[in-house]
Amino acid sequence: MTESLVTLEGRVGDPTAKWDALKGSVQDDATHRFAEVQDAWLDLMWTVDAYRIARVLPAGFTDIGVFNRGKGNWFAELICLLLQNRTHHRIAARQKVSGFSQGHQIDVAWPARGEDPLVCCETKVTGAPAFGSTPARGAMSDFSNRRKELKFAATDLKLYRRQEQTKIGHWDVWRRSEPPKAYFLWAARLEPGKDHIEKLVREARALIDTYLDGAGLFAWTPAGTGDGYEHVELAHGERVTSLDDVLYRISSEIESLVDDKGQPPPPVKPSKFAVDLDASEQ
Repeated sequence: MTESLVTLEGRVGDPTAKWDALKGSVQDDATHRFAEVQDAWLDLMWTVDAYRIARVLPAGFTDIGVFNRGKGNWFAELICLLLQNRTHHRIAARQKVSGFSQGHQIDVAWPARGEDPLVCCETKVTGAPAFGSTPARGAMSDFSNRRKELKFAATDLKLYRRQEQTKIGHWDVWRRSEPPKAYFLWAARLEPGKDHIEKLVREARALIDTYLDGAGLFAWTPAGTGDGYEHVELAHGERVTSLDDVLYRISSEIESLVDDKGQPPPPVKPSKFAVDLDASEQ
């Protein structure tokens, strides 16, 4: 028998109310470390997944797809809020940005502008429990497509300034020096017996070694008590690090780029564009 909305809400709470409380605490307390709110995040994820398992939509939602995408949207917004508190600069969430060959919607961008941002970060939330006859989605489900998206976006954004200039030189030298800096922040639910954090670390590390400037990972798995999620620790010494380490790196990058008045450099706009973006996106 399907659990009723009233019963489910009484048992695990309302996910929107929990998100509003989490977001409000970050803003009110000027929180800048994910570690300070990770327990609230895990509780929110447990609540969202409880509705998925029960196949019940929470109050205020009429579309299951919109509700399921809420995880990713909330994570991107949370990262932006934490970075804003670290840097005291406005960080754009889901900013539309012009690339070399097309426009991109970037989860985290600074400066908050549509052309020539200097720091870009893609965020992903992966993994979900089984429900009914639908199997669990592993943390690596469809990651081959996500990997391609990350590589393409990072390269296309870096090519924006070059346009008709085709010479790049040594790939590693060029990608590390050309703006924008490209980061990946990954939040993942590990399915017991199926997902292993070492594999996620290898995937993220491969992206750092070839395309990205940094990657952070936060993973969780069902607690043994059966009534929540627990954090899965990263091994020490990995190039893939905690979310807070990468947030610190990004904020340091931002502070190194502003002038003595705290202003970012103006955007560099190419004199000629290889692709008419307006026409290509119609």
